[in-house]
Order: sequence, then C-alpha cells, then structure tokens
Amino acid sequence: MAACASLGLHAALLLSVTVVVREQAPSTLQALPNSVAMPGNAIEIEAPTPELAATPASPAAVAVAAPVDVESLPPEPPSPPDPGPSPVETAKPANAAKPKAVTPKASKPLATPRPPSPRAESESTPSSGADSTPSGAPAAGTFGQEGLAPGVRRLGYAFTRALPAATPADPEWRELPAGHVGTIRIALTVDENNRLGAVERWQSRPGEPTPPAVLQRMVERTLVLLRAGQFALSGSNQPGSERLVIDVTLRDEAAEDEPTETVVQKRFDGASPGRPGKAYFRYGTGRAFEAKITIAASGSK
Repeated sequence: MAACASLGLHAALLLSVTVVVREQAPSTLQALPNSVAMPGNAIEIEAPTPELAATPASPAAVAVAAPVDVESLPPEPPSPPDPGPSPVETAKPANAAKPKAVTPKASKPLATPRPPSPRAESESTPSSGADSTPSGAPAAGTFGQEGLAPGVRRLGYAFTRALPAATPADPEWRELPAGHVGTIRIALTVDENNRLGAVERWQSRPGEPTPPAVLQRMVERTLVLLRAGQFALSGSNQPGSERLVIDVTLRDEAAEDEPTETVVQKRFDGASPGRPGKAYFRYGTGRAFEAKITIAASGSK
C-alpha cells in the first residue's frame, strides 16, 4: 500500500515538472531575423548575417602564431649547379674518307765529306797584274805543313805548292813559244833549326847545258815564299839536303770568252819521295804553265 502511494507521488511530481518545462519552452525560442525554420527533426543553424560578418572576432578567437627563431632553423641546402647547355654533337659524314697514314721514307744518311787530299788541291785566283804578286797568293812560309807539327813543313810538298803562286808574275811565260821550256836541277839544304840554307844547282851529267834564265827566276821567286818558314826533308826529320828536278812545259789551251793576261786557274799536286808532283796555272788568254817536280834524293848529311 505504501509502495503504491510512493509511486503515485513520484508520478505526480514528474507530471508537474513536464508541464512547467512545456510552458517555458516557447518563450526561449525566438525567431532570429533571416532564420529559416525547418520542420521535423532537422537542426536549425543560424546563417551569418551582415551584422555578424561585420562584427570583428574577439581577440581570444584569433590564434597568434608564436615567433620562430630563424637562426635555429637548419641551413637551406645549396641549389644544384646549372648543368648548362648540353654539348652539341657534330654529326660526322657517313662517307668521310679516313686519311691514309703516310709512312715517312727513311732519308739516306749523307755521306761524310772526305777532307781534301793535299795532292789534289787546286787554286783559281787571278793575279792583279803582270808585274805584281798574284792576288790570293799564300803568305810566305805557310806551305807544306800537312802531316807535321805546327810550323814545320815537308820541303818537296811545300816547293810544289809555292810554284803556281809565285811564278805567274813573270811576263816571259806569256811571251815564250809553246812547248818544252827546259829542266832545272836544284839542291836545297835544311839546318838544325829547320831553316832553308843556300840553294845550289846540280847536273845529272857533265857538260849539261845551263837552264834558261826564266827557270832560274822561277826558283828564286818560289824560294822567296819559303824563306820565312821551317821545313823538314821529305824523307827525314834530320838536317840534310834534298835534290829536286823541275821540268817545265808551256801549252796554248782554250781562251776565256774575254781573254785577259791574268791567271784564271791554279792547281798543284805535292811531290813526295817516289811520287812526282805537278804545278799548273793558266792565263785568260789560254796560255798554260805546267811543271813536273821530282824528288831525286833526300837524306841527312
């Protein structure tokens, strides 16, 4: 019985509360301007009005970004370098001919020039006049020094070499008739200091005729070039004497295009024991002189 009374009391209390809530609900729900009511179980959402859009937001609603320390940030990686324009590949012609390799020909080694033989030397220096010493004539005492110490020359070789340098100045060689002029025999001596001594003529047989004066002058002119030098006998280095035989011939050869009385050619082949030497010169007129020099004897005293 008590339970039924309690249950009725609670039901009455609950009913009274429900009535109060229903009576107050219409007063709290006022229609907002520009609102749209949706029937049923829909939820009403207020649309923004011009007044609300113009109303600034409260400071609390704006989130302020915290300051960032720039220095604490990691460094920005460097940008990759610009690769630049790609190289343009030049198209090669399809049919371009390949150059043929040229193998250089091996050059033949040049032959080493042989030194001139003293027996084959020749000179070709014209003289300056008929009565003067020919230009290009070697200095006195400089003939025939080949094969010996400096300052000493073999006598037979030196005499042969001096002949075409000293002889052309005598004008009689151009005036004499062509042919054999004659033979002269001389003996030359060399002392202990390799100096020339007196010159003597010798005969191959008793009663031999005296040689022509032009041959005697030829010997004198030649010795002038030799007096200042030092000489050794052709077959010995000791003091002694040497006998020479000089045989002279004149010839008329072809003249130059412009004939002159100057010497246009000289040559000699030095005399040595067992081998005669030769001396030669030619004027521009074609007149040629040739002497054969033979060493008849050479020995110490």
